[in-house]
Amino acid sequence: MVKIDKAVFDAGPFIHLNEIDELDLIRLFSKIFTTKEILEECREIEKILRKFSNIIEENLNFKSKDFAKYLAEEYKLDLGEATGLALCRQKSIKFFFTDDLEAREIANVLGFNAHGTIAIILRSLKEKIIDKKETKFLIEKLYKNSSLFFSRDLFEWAVMEIDNFK
Repeated sequence: MVKIDKAVFDAGPFIHLNEIDELDLIRLFSKIFTTKEILEECREIEKILRKFSNIIEENLNFKSKDFAKYLAEEYKLDLGEATGLALCRQKSIKFFFTDDLEAREIANVLGFNAHGTIAIILRSLKEKIIDKKETKFLIEKLYKNSSLFFSRDLFEWAVMEIDNFK
């Protein structure tokens, strides 16, 4: 299995993976960095998250706090997304995981590779953590039983990606 060395996570992927009882898929990452603001958004599952040794809470330095404030004000981002992007910049981490479309778009403009929960599930298939049948089941469960909003078109695209996976 090829782990992604470092990534920054916003609250969404933590919450949505937990809603489908698949938080363990974060083992795909060697180190997941996050901020106290993001963990506060996950307060209902924070105790569960603290059990994962690959999740590291990182403090923002003064320059990064200013950048987070700028992002929140300029782009109307929530504090979690803004601090997550500032942490990516502070630690020179290229992968940012969030389920917020606007935050992903801003992350891409800033030069980061932004992905969401669906990408984590699909990457887990690619890395043979789960098989095709389980991947389809999880995508359907995410679509029907989680608070993540995604369109029928995106659901169908994900199923097609699974079907086309060799």
